[in-house]
Amino acid sequence: MNGIIERYKKIRKKGMLEKKFKGKYAFVGIGNHSINNLYPVLNYLNVDLKYIVVRSEDTKQLVENNFNNVIATSNLGEVLKDNEIKGVFVSAHPSAHFSLAKQILAANKNLFIEKPPCSSQNELNELIAAEKTSSATALTGLQRRYAPLFNILAKKVTNASYYTLKYKTGGYPEGDELLDLFIHPLDALFYLFGDGSVENIKVVKGKGTIVYLAQVQHQNGICGTIEFSTSHSWTEAQDILTVTTPKGEYITDNTSKLVFNSSPTVMMNIPLEKVKGFTPQSTTLYQQNSFLPVKEHNQLYSAGYFNELESFLQICESGNSSNNSEFKALIPTFKAIEALRKAKA
Repeated sequence: MNGIIERYKKIRKKGMLEKKFKGKYAFVGIGNHSINNLYPVLNYLNVDLKYIVVRSEDTKQLVENNFNNVIATSNLGEVLKDNEIKGVFVSAHPSAHFSLAKQILAANKNLFIEKPPCSSQNELNELIAAEKTSSATALTGLQRRYAPLFNILAKKVTNASYYTLKYKTGGYPEGDELLDLFIHPLDALFYLFGDGSVENIKVVKGKGTIVYLAQVQHQNGICGTIEFSTSHSWTEAQDILTVTTPKGEYITDNTSKLVFNSSPTVMMNIPLEKVKGFTPQSTTLYQQNSFLPVKEHNQLYSAGYFNELESFLQICESGNSSNNSEFKALIPTFKAIEALRKAKA
């Protein structure tokens, strides 16, 4: 048995070490999000970063001191003229994303753009048009579309009746809560249930806090209710989606756990649990396990960062990968954001 286990480990290790993307890439930005979530995945995937584009001379020096064989530059034009560059990763200040995306697509460089790629539906339409005239492909960093939990859930809820979503955090004075925070759970709803519209919006404003209460009506007939809040707590933040189907409820806890609770049987409109009792059954369909030190149970993997970045790299290298977050797939998301923004005004 030990021999079989060791052989499996050797095969797995060999596969990891032999995996190598051949192209050279550039990265625009080096903020906290990039350092904590994106650069570690690129390092694991053994990606050859030729350039890191920054704004200040001080940051250039820090990059050169900490990244071997990487050119630190503040000249994006220099990067876009380099024929060796197969793709560009962008994770800068959100206000700069739209302009950067247009420049990179105009240079026919494949683009990974962290959310949000733009700030409005009109800008999204411009990006869609820019990609059509470019020979490059763009993939947006909305990682829930690549998270294992949501890929499992998408196959289970095609016949869903309705859902409820609670996404509650602490105060967020430093940015746009719709584009920075709520875009993730909102976009996941349209990924799971298809196009739709946000209706019956109620906005509750507090001292430095805001709550959005609304209904979502999807074109396939599925409906849901949402509660997005910054009046809760960061320490005990909540991100819970409950989807009701004829067979029972699917309940998510962020991107780390998915549980199915079966419904009691009803026969001829009679709940059988009133006749012979009912033992609730709960099945865990997915759970991140911090005890196992492997890629599949790392939080960066369960959150979807690994799969979204790997998908982009495969698109750049061979074109053979799914793009779950192309610009045109985000139209329902930005329509919903604009409806919420209008209700807030």
